[in-house]
This record gives sequence, structure tokens and C-alpha cells, in this order.
Amino acid sequence: RAAGITDEDTIRKMCVLANAVVFTSRGTTFMLAGEEFLRTKGGDHNSYDSGYAVNELDYSLKIKNLDVFNNYKALIEFRKTMSAFHVDSTNTQYQFTTSSLNGNNAILISFVENGESYKIVHANGAVDGLTVDLSGYTLVLDTLGYNSISSQTTINPYQTIIVKKPA
Repeated sequence: RAAGITDEDTIRKMCVLANAVVFTSRGTTFMLAGEEFLRTKGGDHNSYDSGYAVNELDYSLKIKNLDVFNNYKALIEFRKTMSAFHVDSTNTQYQFTTSSLNGNNAILISFVENGESYKIVHANGAVDGLTVDLSGYTLVLDTLGYNSISSQTTINPYQTIIVKKPA
């Protein structure tokens, strides 16, 4: 749990945002078992010697947190299709442009791949009144699932939006 945050909806959004940033970054990524359905070890920070009750995977959490699971699944699928995020010896160098928005409360990442221009917007919990011009783009992923794309796209706290258009 995040320090001082008790609202379950906010915690869910924070978890998805954190991994959206990881899955849309260059290099090797990883996640812990059960992270995709908000597994917790009840505050046990070193569970090596803890019993099964602490270390088991409770798959009923997948049903409870299916929206989180589906966001992680979509982020992983997106990442798998994008060469720009993978670093290997045959990979072309990609030019990523990163900008801060709304007083550093959001990040805009732009790049071109396979003839398409992509924008990724990650917003933290302090984003307030942010609109971004995404006209002409097609929505690839919205982690909160309630945004329409336009010249005045509203970005909400803890939201990641991925869009693309022909370059």
C-alpha cells in the first residue's frame, strides 16, 4: 500500500499507472507474480521464511481486479508489438521526445514507428485541468477506460493514454 492512501480505487489506479510507465519504457521489464491482479503479502516485506498463507497466489483476486488484469494484458500486448521499447543489437535507434505537462504532473512521450506517430501521456495524482490536443489520433489504450480523443482530451489523475496516427 502507498503511504497514507486507503482508497481502494486510488490504489488500483496507482498500481496500473506505475506499471504503465514500466511497460512503456525502453529496456527489459519485469513484474512480480500476481502483480497483475493486485496480489499483496499483507505488508510482509521479506517473505522468504513466511508460510504459504503469505506467499500463495490468490486467484480470486483476478476476478475481483479483472479491470487491472485487462489493463496489464493490454499494456503487455502493446509493448510486444513495439520495437521502440526493445533494446537489442539489431534494433534501430528511436528518437523519443519527452515533455512535462501541467507543472510536471504529467509526462508526454512521442515517437514514430512503422510509419505511425505515437503519443503516450502518463498523469500522476496531482494532475488538474489538463487537456491535450490528440485530434487526428486513434486511441490505442486508455487505462481508465473513459476518455474520448479530441483536440481537448481531458487527462485524469493516474491515467495513461496511448494514441497513434499515420506519420
